[in-house]
Amino acid sequence: MQCPSCNHEAPAASFGDPLRCPDCGAFYEKALQLSLRNKLREEAPAAPAMPAALSDVQSVVDKVPAYIKASLSTGEVVHAVFRLHWMSWVTLWLWILGALLTGGLLAPVAIYVWLSLRSLEQGVTNKRVIVKRGIISRKTEEMKLRSIETVELEQGVLGRIFGFGSVKVTGRGNSDVVIRNVDDPIAVKQQIESVSHPVD
Repeated sequence: MQCPSCNHEAPAASFGDPLRCPDCGAFYEKALQLSLRNKLREEAPAAPAMPAALSDVQSVVDKVPAYIKASLSTGEVVHAVFRLHWMSWVTLWLWILGALLTGGLLAPVAIYVWLSLRSLEQGVTNKRVIVKRGIISRKTEEMKLRSIETVELEQGVLGRIFGFGSVKVTGRGNSDVVIRNVDDPIAVKQQIESVSHPVD
């Protein structure tokens, strides 16, 4: 009999315990079970990698701003969060420069502009398009995806050159939501239009 643990070949008429290897002392049955368990672990397929779509969703979830995250309803999932283009921050740098040149007189305006940009939240879920503005006070513009009639792109000459613009989402009646100064507005338009199976 061959020991599954140490591969020792014991003669048929060996002395001692017939269920135990005379060389390493392992019990044949337990060693055999352990050997089978290890073999199954080695042959088991590796855990599949997270699909790219799921990893994208996870990265989006990690970057979801506070208001959008807090306002999610049951079954609502964030599909994209739209970030401002770097040109939006040029105004802030001009106010900071003005504050330095005026000895700090314009510092409150620079702080206000910075807080306004930081508190802006824009995104789309499987239910609605959301835009939230306001530092302490809060103003939101939201539109259900099922109510959208058109998604229009607004991009000037500078926007075409530097790759920023605004996306206007128009719904039934006179309602609309404008996502301003976003990076890559064409991608933003596509993300809003490509949300499949919107929920109510």
